[in-house]
Amino acid sequence: MIYRLLAKFNDDFGLFVFFLYLAAFVLAFLMVFIFPPGALALMLLGLIGFVGVWAVVVVMRSFERLLARKAIGVNRCPCCSKDSVFSLTPSVEWDSVVSCGGCGQLFESGGRRVQPEEDPEADD
Repeated sequence: MIYRLLAKFNDDFGLFVFFLYLAAFVLAFLMVFIFPPGALALMLLGLIGFVGVWAVVVVMRSFERLLARKAIGVNRCPCCSKDSVFSLTPSVEWDSVVSCGGCGQLFESGGRRVQPEEDPEADD
């Protein structure tokens, strides 16, 4: 449950930050005409805010990977919470990929969720 909330947060956090910065841009644009130093302050706050956003992303992704490694270690899928039989497959891009038999989600050996590799021969 916690893993799914954390994964959803990590998936949608970039879009949330985009709209937050878009709203700050609109507010700063309006402040240029009303109170110009306020626009400058918002710009500096936005630049400093990138450090905070980066820190949140790093911490949340590391917690997500930690929870995934813990769940995979006890043969339980972090996404569907079912006791599953995992299949370990070699990968071109990652060390090894663990696949859940229940939901089909793929995980890197470090706990990161990965997208399925596309087979270039399947397009023919």
